[in-house]
Amino acid sequence: MKTKFFIPKEEFAERIERLQGVIANKDIDAVLVFSTESEPAGVRYFSDYWPSFETSAVLVPKTGEPILLIGPESMTFASGRSKIERIIKMKDFRESSQPNYPGTTLMTWKELLNDLRIKKMGVSGWYMFPYVIFENIVRVIGRDNILEADEFVREVTLKKSVAELNCLREAARISELGFKAVLQNIKPGMTEAQLAGIAAGAMMGSGAEATGYPIWCCSGPNSTQAISRPSHRKVQKGEIIHFSVGAKVDGYSASIGRPVVLGHCPDETREFMQVGLDAENMTIDLMRAGTKADVVAQKVHSFISDRGYGDTILYGPAHGCGQMECEYPFIETSSDFVLDQGMVFMVDIFLAKQNMGFRWEDGVIITDGKAEELSNFKRKINIL
Repeated sequence: MKTKFFIPKEEFAERIERLQGVIANKDIDAVLVFSTESEPAGVRYFSDYWPSFETSAVLVPKTGEPILLIGPESMTFASGRSKIERIIKMKDFRESSQPNYPGTTLMTWKELLNDLRIKKMGVSGWYMFPYVIFENIVRVIGRDNILEADEFVREVTLKKSVAELNCLREAARISELGFKAVLQNIKPGMTEAQLAGIAAGAMMGSGAEATGYPIWCCSGPNSTQAISRPSHRKVQKGEIIHFSVGAKVDGYSASIGRPVVLGHCPDETREFMQVGLDAENMTIDLMRAGTKADVVAQKVHSFISDRGYGDTILYGPAHGCGQMECEYPFIETSSDFVLDQGMVFMVDIFLAKQNMGFRWEDGVIITDGKAEELSNFKRKINIL
């Protein structure tokens, strides 16, 4: 049964039209939007299809209907999900075990591009686009006729619609429920994997279609890992246990990041976590339409440095959020854009010393005043 949090079919058609409006002003005939199972945002944004095992792409010509390109095994799956009617199977999007599918007739790039009269094409998903597929296209239209098109797609995706914002709000609400379940069940001796499983189960049972990313529970020495996966390490008293918990709702991913300490918390640990919490609250207050992104990062990093923790900074204090929990753009001291209404960010303060680290994270929607906070549950020093 469909929930009230979803992207309507007509919005997918509008997205294609907007991208074609961008392409109309570029010296290309089409844009190929490539995605994988772990990075599905581009294809799902335009088609609602999320590949499994195989890869996928949406081919958007300057005029005419878009095409969903899939691997040989996914036709029944894709047909049941895709908002794009024309679906073509191609060998280049097969799973990595490289089956040959003898006796199966599959479209070639030469047939497809010649049929659509595509002589010059942009590729979105450029930095993960497989070399083999790239070379197969080069053989048809030439290396000089393929260019990066991530920026073209961003012109369409950067600001979120009402439906997108509602999905993100619901994803954030469910993410809070995942963290709440952890707090209700955590005790010394449980493994990181057990705790991650509790969060994931609570979110899936509360309406999430999936987790927004692999849930992280990082304890003790593992808490210094900015990107991680849960292990079978048992959590202990007196150490930082940092959680990154996120739900996905109709393709849109939120996150809540919190450090937790069980039992006695050393003063050094409490002070370190408080600096991070204060930095997150400061970032949220600075996130307003019309504000330069680099100014936000400079002020937050100066705040952290002034308190003696400048060497614990790894990256900027916020990054974009939408179908991926972490997507373009990052807010950094080198950023050159201005915050605008309808943009969505994850305020993400990750700080790490040699022996401990943590993440404070919550989503915000940029408005004409104070940013709308997607989550704030237990945004405090949590000592249990």
